Amino acid sequence: MSQAFEEIIARAGKDPAFRQLLLDDPQKAMEGYAVTDDEREMLGKLDETQIDKFAGGLGDRTTKGSFGRGFG
Repeated sequence: MSQAFEEIIARAGKDPAFRQLLLDDPQKAMEGYAVTDDEREMLGKLDETQIDKFAGGLGDRTTKGSFGRGFG
């Protein structure tokens, strides 16, 4: 999966409004993300359960920042 695909899934896992947009209008939700045609097709077919499963599979990769000492 591309970085863009993971970003979309992570965002959908954390942002209820974006999740709903992804479910209702996946093409609009993917605007600005460099996803492949295969990923675009896959994202267009997701339901809420699949989003949760994908987002959970990303684990800490979506929450760890790259801040220096004194941040977070």
